[in-house]
Parts: sequence; structure tokens; C-alpha cells
Amino acid sequence: MIETHPIAALLGALLVLAVAYDGARTTLSASTSGPLTRRLSGALWRGLLFVHRIRPRHGMLERAGTWITLGLILSWVAIAWLGWSLVFCASPMSIVHSTTQLPASVIERIYFAGFTLTTLGVGDIVANNNWARLLTVLASANGLLLFTMSITYAIPIISAATEKRRLALSINAMGESPFDICRTTVGSGDFATLASQLEQIGSAIADAGQKHLAYPILHYFHSADTMTALPLALARLDQTLTLIDCAHTNLPQDTRARIAITRRNIAHFLGTLESAFIRPSAQTPEIPSLDDFRAFDFFAAAPETVRQQLDQTDHQRLLHAYVRDDGWRWEAIWHADNADEADTGDPEERQR
Repeated sequence: MIETHPIAALLGALLVLAVAYDGARTTLSASTSGPLTRRLSGALWRGLLFVHRIRPRHGMLERAGTWITLGLILSWVAIAWLGWSLVFCASPMSIVHSTTQLPASVIERIYFAGFTLTTLGVGDIVANNNWARLLTVLASANGLLLFTMSITYAIPIISAATEKRRLALSINAMGESPFDICRTTVGSGDFATLASQLEQIGSAIADAGQKHLAYPILHYFHSADTMTALPLALARLDQTLTLIDCAHTNLPQDTRARIAITRRNIAHFLGTLESAFIRPSAQTPEIPSLDDFRAFDFFAAAPETVRQQLDQTDHQRLLHAYVRDDGWRWEAIWHADNADEADTGDPEERQR
């Protein structure tokens, strides 16, 4: 015989309210995620990233976004189910068999909470008093709302992840390193091709930042292909734009303005990630020798001066953390063939 347990009802109500708040905060705020979502998704990603850094497995990371999203939805359902089960277990005569009117067992009450939450309405176990009937209606409404929010939240993420890869491909199509981008877009020295590309890319970067705000879990959708990996693409583009802006003394003003706008969009995008996902690296990432860039006529500054300018960029350490937090090496920014090695030799990274 089940005894009266008001504490169980209180605990169950708290669990239901916690899931409702986390779900609403994640799916409806358009600017952040709920505390449960943030901690669960972050913990899962850090665990996968730890395994990846021991032995690179980009295929595993590529599937992580889907599994984290599914795991989040299942967690919402499981906690809500547990919460309503505790509520219905609080009173011995609240839930009974529809035919015999005998009190339902604990397992039967869990079963009742489950089919009520999923709005199946089997009917062999029923509520036996007005309060229980009212709670049954609330549980059914809670389940309907929870599943609706989950579906409407998950579907746009697929589209946003596709746009994220498309943006990376647009950037990397110009070149898979800063040297390649310069060689492809230098033209007669005015970088007119680059300026025309940046007009579209800049707005796409701004849009990607807003998508990350609306769907924070998008951060965990990893691409195993270097051509469609957005962290690598943004880092290469930022390093290239900084390099051109510093080394080219006769750059046309409209091109320089377009570069400045794009770099601000990148900085804003990184600021969006910093507010929820990543922290700047403790050390400034290493910049390789820029002697090869002397082959370009526009490169009028000393390589060491350009390297110092890159080191002093406000978001350089944040950019480094973004690349590393997506499972890539910083060296891959400058040489794409270094992307898949596990150990960077960086003491900071070995301690993470």
C-alpha cells in the first residue's frame, strides 16, 4: 500500500518546473540556453573532445551535435516523466485501476505518468479524485508542450548547421591558407575580388552569429571536412585580412573599409561564442614565419611587424580557443595538412 508522501509531490513538482523552465529558456529565448541544457551539452562535448585529443576522431565529433540534441530532448522527457511519477505517487488513492478501483502500484503510477505525458490516454489506470484529474490534465499539457518545443527547436538546427558549412565552404573556396587566399584574390594588387567576396561573406558571418544565439547547441555541430569547418575558415579569413590590412600600404580605401567591417563581424561572432561556450586561450597562438609572403608585391611591411600585429589582435586568443574547441590544431590555419594531428605540443592544451 502506498503511503502519503507530500515531499515526493514537492520534489516532483520542482523537477517538472525545472524542465519547463529549461525547455522554455532554450527554445524560446533566442539568446541563450537553459542551465540544464548548457551544462549537459557542455559536459558531453568536453568528454568527446577529450577522447578526440588523445586520438583524433572527427567522425565521432561530426555525429556529436545530433546525439547531443537527441540526448537533451530525452533528458527533458525523462526528468519530466520522473517528476510527474513522483507527483502521482504522493497520494495512495489518487491513481487507481479503472475497473477494480484498487490503488495503482508504483510501477503502474510510473506507467500512468508516461502515457499521460505522451498524451496516449490508454485508460486502464485513471485519476480517482478532482485534484488528480486536474494534475493529469496539466501533465498531458506539459507533455504536448514539451514535445512540440523539442520538434520546433530541433528542425531549424539542421538548416542552421547546413548554412554554417556553406559559409565555411564560401570562405575556404578562396584558399585553404592565408597564403592561398592572398594568391587567389590579390588581382592587380587592389584585392578587388576579395572585397566583392567579403560583401556577401560579412553578412553571412553576422547571420551565423545570430543563429548561434538562437540555437546555442549549434556550436556542437562539427564538420569533419576541413573545407566545411567554420572555425578553420573564420580563423584563416581573419588572419588573412589582418595581414593584408597591415602589410598593404596602398590598399584602396573601399577595400580597407570592407576588410574592417568583416573583421568586426568576426569579432562580434566570437563575442557571441565567448558569452556561452569558450574562453580565450591563456597564451597567444604561434604565428609562423611570413617570409613566403614577400613574393607578393603588396607585402611592403617587415614580416616581424605583421606578426606582431597578428599577436596583438584583440580576439586572437579567443580565435585560437574557438579552433581548438572544435577539435582542430591552430597550425591547420596556416597549413591545412596539419589539421588532424592530435598533440600540438602546447602545455596549455595538454592540461585541458
